[in-house]
Amino acid sequence: MSIKLIATDMDGTFLNDKGTYDRDKFLKLLDQLDQRDIRFVVASGNNMDRLNLIFKGLTGRMSFVAENGAHIVEAGKTLQRHQLAKKDVALFLDYFKDKLVDYAVILSTEEVSYLHKNACLPKFTAIDPEQFEQFFLKMKEIDDFTGIEEENILKISMMLPIDDCQEVITTFNQNFSGNLTAVTSGFGAVDIIQTGIHKAWGLKKLMEAYQVTADQLMAFGDGENDIEMLELAHFSYAMANAPASVKSVAHFIAPHHSQGGVLQVLEQFLTSTF
Repeated sequence: MSIKLIATDMDGTFLNDKGTYDRDKFLKLLDQLDQRDIRFVVASGNNMDRLNLIFKGLTGRMSFVAENGAHIVEAGKTLQRHQLAKKDVALFLDYFKDKLVDYAVILSTEEVSYLHKNACLPKFTAIDPEQFEQFFLKMKEIDDFTGIEEENILKISMMLPIDDCQEVITTFNQNFSGNLTAVTSGFGAVDIIQTGIHKAWGLKKLMEAYQVTADQLMAFGDGENDIEMLELAHFSYAMANAPASVKSVAHFIAPHHSQGGVLQVLEQFLTSTF
């Protein structure tokens, strides 16, 4: 097995059910990856503020495909940053104009994330307090979203009632007139991404830079926003906790994220005789 690049999602994949990971074990594995010239890539819907906290002190040794592919970071430096088209943001706000509060819609720029003052965000048990506090430091509550579509919006996300999640996503993707796609990362969290700009798109940019082919790529994921990445990678792993739609596109199943499944697979890979 000639692996040159390993990419993993975060929540529900690399991180356990407490939103953390075995840092000591990961450090040992990262050292081994460095020795073998294998690049470790975090491919996540999260922004770099949270990812920098999760991997504090290690980001210079890693690459990041953040915000579902829209923000590519290499050794701490931004290589590419994609913003949503203003026309599409305006169409999105009009489409969900009666649900901006109920669905806790968040529009994020580089400096701030906008949320309606009457919206209620759940406090995820899978995010540690420091990460959650950092998330709210950039949050700005507003009375309405009038004029927000004129700003440089990098990311749109929202929180749906879990029972309504799939129906809302399916209906949006079938009926929305703009160039945006809704994908779920689980637990009712939904990301709105530019159609065609996804984790696989971002990974391809890094693969081109490192001259890595799909058959040299290992990837891990658990959500619908990981599907293109898993379809791209020859060595693709869906987590045991992933839904059937994600497992169906992967070649292998990794142990449950609460059991450190990604680290288990990497440990086995690095101690094998490939």
